[in-house]
Amino acid sequence: MNIRFIGSETGLNTFKKLLDGRAYVSNGDDAKDALIFEISSLEVLYKIPKRSFGIPVFFYLTTPNKTVLSNIKDYQITGILFPPLNPDSIMNKMTRSKEHTIATVNAKDYETLRIKIIAKAENIPTLPTIAQDLIRLTRNHSQTAIGQVTAKIKMDQGISSKVIKLVNSPFYGVRKEIASIDRATMLLGFSSVKNIALAISLDQYFQKPFNMYKTTGQAMWQHAYNVALISSEIAKYLDQDSDALYMAGLMHDIGKVVMADFLVREVDCVQDEREQLGCDHAEIASVILNKWSVAPAIVDAVKTHHDADTDLYGKIVSYANKIDHDKNNAKDYIYQLNKDFPIKDMDILIESIQTCLSECIDGKE
Repeated sequence: MNIRFIGSETGLNTFKKLLDGRAYVSNGDDAKDALIFEISSLEVLYKIPKRSFGIPVFFYLTTPNKTVLSNIKDYQITGILFPPLNPDSIMNKMTRSKEHTIATVNAKDYETLRIKIIAKAENIPTLPTIAQDLIRLTRNHSQTAIGQVTAKIKMDQGISSKVIKLVNSPFYGVRKEIASIDRATMLLGFSSVKNIALAISLDQYFQKPFNMYKTTGQAMWQHAYNVALISSEIAKYLDQDSDALYMAGLMHDIGKVVMADFLVREVDCVQDEREQLGCDHAEIASVILNKWSVAPAIVDAVKTHHDADTDLYGKIVSYANKIDHDKNNAKDYIYQLNKDFPIKDMDILIESIQTCLSECIDGKE
């Protein structure tokens, strides 16, 4: 019997030891016979979808909270396991559960999940004030607004110091160390400084676990930043709005911030998300971006960056995403993009992308 355990390392080791020789227990996603969730608090319980998983599901309760027990009735589970655990009792429950017909996820389950996910996306915390101002500047480049936002960047010591650190990275090629926002703006231009500050201001949304995506919040942010840089660079050679494409690249995975709270198995691709939850991170990202009043063209690019028939903005973000994941084949992706949208000075773009990749921080989608 192959059982997947989702919970603490201590709980996992307990079940491994108890069921040694009777069942294979792991925290991998290859469970075929049963799934065990460790419920250590009401917060953990609320993160589990109230739907069928297609295999028998058991809750292992390690909290005395009576509210947890009263709320379990709302979940589609096969049984409950309480400590102290008895291996014979566990195996009897597991064996009996296999005799029953296993329910599969149906359209109603998916629709219910989708409603919950969208509701959470619509209630995501608002953007920091400085990020809102920076997004408005993508559409309004007035000198007055630029001066106001530059002042705000300088006033926020946390963002300001991180901007200074990034502008001094090899990617920007400064010959002499930059020590101030004013100096950075003078040498690199306001657009570059604005975009860096925007990326940094989004970091707070990735301060959470992304285990089901087999990555970390920091790696997620780094990947978003890399895709933003690559998208912006491609845009320049297609005579498109590089600031808008930078933002689209930066926001392309923001939907995963919400999706991560609903996934119960690790995912490798968009299809895995759809099979589990009936929707994907690109769709949920569009809900978030609309709430944040992001320009429609950027929202559409993010929403469709996994679609084969997306428009130019979506294609740019899609290829930038692929390039960051598969750096060794960056040139091939640029050639593919060129077939649909002729690129001027393609050799120069390829060289520029390769320079960008050499300085990009490794990150995973």
